[in-house]
Amino acid sequence: MLKEFHITAIPCPSSSKELNINEEIRLVKASLLYADKVLLISFIPIIFCSIPYWIDQFSKDMEMQQKMENIKSDMVRELLHVAKEKKELKSKIDEIQGYLKDKNIDFESFLKEEFNKSFGRLYNIFLSAINETTSEIGINKLDPAIKSGLLDIYTIGKSRIPEKTYPLLDENVLNLVKASIEEGKLNIPDVYSDKIKQIGFVFDLFKRLPNFENATIDEILDIRKTLDKPLIRFRSAIIEMSDCIRYTPWDDGFYYDIEKLFYQRVEPAVLEIEEECKSNKYLTKLLNIVAKRPWEIPAGGIGGAIISKLAEVSNISATAIGMVVGAGAVAYRSLNEWKEKTKEIETNQMFFYYKIKKLIR
Repeated sequence: MLKEFHITAIPCPSSSKELNINEEIRLVKASLLYADKVLLISFIPIIFCSIPYWIDQFSKDMEMQQKMENIKSDMVRELLHVAKEKKELKSKIDEIQGYLKDKNIDFESFLKEEFNKSFGRLYNIFLSAINETTSEIGINKLDPAIKSGLLDIYTIGKSRIPEKTYPLLDENVLNLVKASIEEGKLNIPDVYSDKIKQIGFVFDLFKRLPNFENATIDEILDIRKTLDKPLIRFRSAIIEMSDCIRYTPWDDGFYYDIEKLFYQRVEPAVLEIEEECKSNKYLTKLLNIVAKRPWEIPAGGIGGAIISKLAEVSNISATAIGMVVGAGAVAYRSLNEWKEKTKEIETNQMFFYYKIKKLIR
């Protein structure tokens, strides 16, 4: 059994003249909803994340530092040689050397220090340009997921692809895979086909969610944090339903099978949950008690804990729950019955999908 469910998201490089990572963000959001950890492999993020990493590695490499020092020394000597070849500069150079000698400053060391300052300024300008460009492209939108530790962007020389990952490929990559298979250039084992099939199915389901495109990474992370247990049941349902998909993701019939599963299995299950929630008679009983008996909210203690917890997991306001708690034994009984019914509803394998649909605004 996997310690963590890992997805590797692989979008096709954008053909647009305008640099952006819209497709990458779309895949990352879907991956973060379903997986425990996500690795993004995409050309633009790789370039802009690898450059700072390699600059940092370069600065720590002693051999490379020595080579840079040798280059600087050669540049200083060449500069002095060229300057002294010109009569109008020779006297100036001699004058500067004499002045520095009186101050016990070695002229070549002085020039090397100036080179270092110039390189430092260029380095800062370069990094500033990189940061500005990454912001314009939208890579900084991924920062919340990266800082949470749930997302890693593939970096050349640093990252590795986990052996037990599940690939999430966008439509363009799937077309490339299809072309390569038809030309006999690529052979994908069944185990990888099954993995791609499962994640392709999940991605299609998430695309159907209202406002999924508008959800931010922060919203996705918040939703994911609160739905750990329903997600486990949802994964089980996805694996079971994926077995009913007859085609591989690069076949024409793949999306037909998904469409059929959605209308036969997913949508009815979500509708059933909605109806169960609406017809929860215990919730109705609770609200009737609140309406008839405007009791005061008990402060602190067990009552306060109940109010806090129920307000967190339900759509009832803390004030309403407080009134219920103050209504005595009858209300407590109704409250417990409502909680039990809610737990029962949450055991539905599609509750995760239903809840996402409600939470994404």
